[in-house]
Amino acid sequence: MRFGILGQPAIWRHDQEIRLATRRSRAVLAHLLLSPARSASIESLIYAIYGDAPTKSARNQVHRGVGELRKYGVTIDVHDNVYRLEAAEDTIDAFVFMRLYDQARLLAGDRDHAGAATMLGEALALWRGSALSGLDSEAFLAEAAVWDERRLTAIEARIDADLALGRHREVIAELQQLADQHPLREAFCGQLMLALYRSQRGSEALQAFTDLEDRLREELGTDPSPALRDLRTRILRQDSALDLWTRIPPQDSSLDLGTWIPQQDSDSGAPVQRQNPGEPAPPPVPRQLPARSGALVGRDAELRRITDAMDDHGTCPVVVVTGPGGVGKTALCLEAAHRVAVRYPDGQLYADDLSEPGDVLAAFLTALGAAAGEIPDGMGARAALLRSLLAGRRVLIVLDGVSGARHIDSFVPGHPGCAVLVTSRSPLALLQGAVRVPVSALDRADARALLATGAGEERMAAEPDAADRIIDLCARLPVALHIAAARLATRPHWTLARLAERLADPAKILSELRHDGQSVVPTLMRGYEVLPAGPRSLIRRIGFYGSAEVTARTTAALADVPMDVAENMLEELAESHFMVTLRDGARFRCHELLLGFGAGRALAEDPEEDLRAAVQRALGGWLTLTDAAHTSMRGQDNSIPRGTAPRYQPRGAAAWSGEGAAWFDANLEAILAAVRRAVPFPETCWELAVAPLARYEAGSRFDEWLESHELALSSVRGAGNIRGEAALLYSLGYRSLLVGDYAGAARRLEEALRLFQHLADDHGRGLALRLLADLDRIRQEPAKARRTYEEAAEVLRRSGDPVGEADALGGLAMVLHSTGEEQASQECLERALVLCREGGSLRSEAQIRRGVAMHAARAGTPEEAYPELLQALEIATFIGDRVVLSDILLDLGTTRILLGDPRAAYDNLVTAEEIAKVAGVKRTALRARRARAFLNGNGEATRKPARDDH
Repeated sequence: MRFGILGQPAIWRHDQEIRLATRRSRAVLAHLLLSPARSASIESLIYAIYGDAPTKSARNQVHRGVGELRKYGVTIDVHDNVYRLEAAEDTIDAFVFMRLYDQARLLAGDRDHAGAATMLGEALALWRGSALSGLDSEAFLAEAAVWDERRLTAIEARIDADLALGRHREVIAELQQLADQHPLREAFCGQLMLALYRSQRGSEALQAFTDLEDRLREELGTDPSPALRDLRTRILRQDSALDLWTRIPPQDSSLDLGTWIPQQDSDSGAPVQRQNPGEPAPPPVPRQLPARSGALVGRDAELRRITDAMDDHGTCPVVVVTGPGGVGKTALCLEAAHRVAVRYPDGQLYADDLSEPGDVLAAFLTALGAAAGEIPDGMGARAALLRSLLAGRRVLIVLDGVSGARHIDSFVPGHPGCAVLVTSRSPLALLQGAVRVPVSALDRADARALLATGAGEERMAAEPDAADRIIDLCARLPVALHIAAARLATRPHWTLARLAERLADPAKILSELRHDGQSVVPTLMRGYEVLPAGPRSLIRRIGFYGSAEVTARTTAALADVPMDVAENMLEELAESHFMVTLRDGARFRCHELLLGFGAGRALAEDPEEDLRAAVQRALGGWLTLTDAAHTSMRGQDNSIPRGTAPRYQPRGAAAWSGEGAAWFDANLEAILAAVRRAVPFPETCWELAVAPLARYEAGSRFDEWLESHELALSSVRGAGNIRGEAALLYSLGYRSLLVGDYAGAARRLEEALRLFQHLADDHGRGLALRLLADLDRIRQEPAKARRTYEEAAEVLRRSGDPVGEADALGGLAMVLHSTGEEQASQECLERALVLCREGGSLRSEAQIRRGVAMHAARAGTPEEAYPELLQALEIATFIGDRVVLSDILLDLGTTRILLGDPRAAYDNLVTAEEIAKVAGVKRTALRARRARAFLNGNGEATRKPARDDH
């Protein structure tokens, strides 16, 4: 059975064409024929046929297309929705065409133009029309364009051979037709010019040039190439040498007009002589490529880039396939090498260990026919002999797992015709002139297809979330996904969730990814061992620290090095594909597999005390940053309990220059991760937990607040750290107060107060008293609230916390106002405003200004309250504090009611309720809703806010 895509996709049995009745069967056939190893997943088939907009029946249509092909006798195997068509390359017209073309190119290079013309004629006779005719999806159109270009290149080569044989008159009509069909293709124009000139039609040759020149300038704004302009000049001079000249046969599938050379020997001028039978036997032809590793998934684009880059363009292409370990570079490289091997009939050399490059050179020389006594000592001499042996040959050299560019030059031939294909973690930036093909982790769809080869489509469909979790834990690396798929295939009773749970343990992930002698550890170890000592140590410390995402500051702390050294180490790891740089350029990320590997190497290679010290420094670096962020929001050590955990500032680190609230918003997840890592260090753990208190009180992050504090409570209670427990209970009491859990707030704050008193910690006692006074005020117990506020203000004053004192005075002012003591209330507010400015707390200033405004409104002068509220609103908006912002908008709405502006008031109240619900402050949301109901005059809020689902 034969297959064809050079025209409408077709099948022949015993030279009788079998008509494929449906488009779907033709599309399935074409995609399978052109896929690596004739294998493709159902997802890739659907994409090839339908693109990004598949129909609902797309999957069924693919199944039906496969069924139709089977009815015609085509052998198609399927395993977990990956189809494989049984067909040798010599039964597929496209690959036969390429084999004939490559052989003809070699004949032309040997000046056997008659043989080249005959072979190219056979190759072109395989075409029945445009490639993939009748298939119009984007993927098929792109593939067809590649094959149609190869056809035109073959036509150029055949005409070159005809011109070399003196058939210039015979090709003129064909060339005129080709020039009309491809009016911007310079190669056809050049061939036509030469054919016309040799036929004594020089003026027509010059007119052909002029016509092309006009078209290029009009349509592209460019001029003909230098080679074509040189040919025109020679025709104008009636250079007699043109009668003996022809083009070099094309060496690639996308040529410009080539160089023009005489058919005689370039040195003597004598005719080129053919080798005769009496000459010595040709040298051996090594075939060292290992077997293909099986079907590739999701690598079509990379494979095409590699094979296209290896079209030599008259040079010796060097292609570097670069990417992280486990991404499938070797499998991709071998597939590409086997595909292009036909272009290198003089042999293929392969090496996967360049630790001793001199030995590899010696092995290559032996394979090419050099006797043992002819192999010199020294890298330079061996490299020179290799270049000599390769001159005039077409040999492919594959170097797998190269760690650096240092010795690659020794393997690069000095003449065109050969190619070098390299795989490396590093992009080998110092290797000049190389084409680099980066290979990254699989996209999610391809990763799912690979995992499904073992899990099966039914299990994948039943547990999509668990499947995605496995894919993420395997970092979408083929080496890990293959093992995971194999484990699932041999354990059909396992759920995907069970495997995901086992992989989620960093201490076990590497042991879980072992099966039948395969493991991801050797892949990681190979890259690890070639790194310098510094980056190797950093991998171990990052692994032991346990955070997949790090910054240069964290790295500097872990390694105890200056910032610039840390940045260089991270960049080196990124260049070696152990880390990736995130979009902001300041953070680097590795996958969980590397964390597990690094942690294992750390325990095997480093003293435990060094590892613990590294973690302490990293956590201390986070405390240094949170201190600075809190200071920018509330002032140094104001309104927050402090402990004695060590801080760390890397050498060369820039001074703090950010805005606290925004910084906390961007880093809360990282701080929570640091709290988890700090559990073995109780003092550090509780300080990290309460560090974002100034951000937590702004609302909407109550879940992180609770999770971090529960972790820290377990740590400090286990260690008997009473002060840490008191600080955490104080903070949790504050959270309960904001979410309206007043019973919980009272219980936690009273216990915190008791512990602070036991420790004689006045600052902590003052903070707890201030919140207990807030609770008394909310419960409408003014006398008790007044006493507690006064005590809190005095204690915080003695403790040197002006912001805490201001907050207590602000609350006291509200109580005094409620009891009719207007003068005392005003004095408290004025004193509080001075204190919060001294302490540098914009949040407190906004709250105090709100208090001043409400004092004026209740005194019957809402016009004086209005500007104070606008100032407070501006501050709250600037700092992004939703809790304060919702309170101010509520007060602004009620003030506008008093000022006779109900429409603006209503808008303020709607916004206040929306923000309060987003912030999680139920009490303020309820008050805003009641105010709107009052404004409606019927006791109901008739217009719901935009976000009523919060």
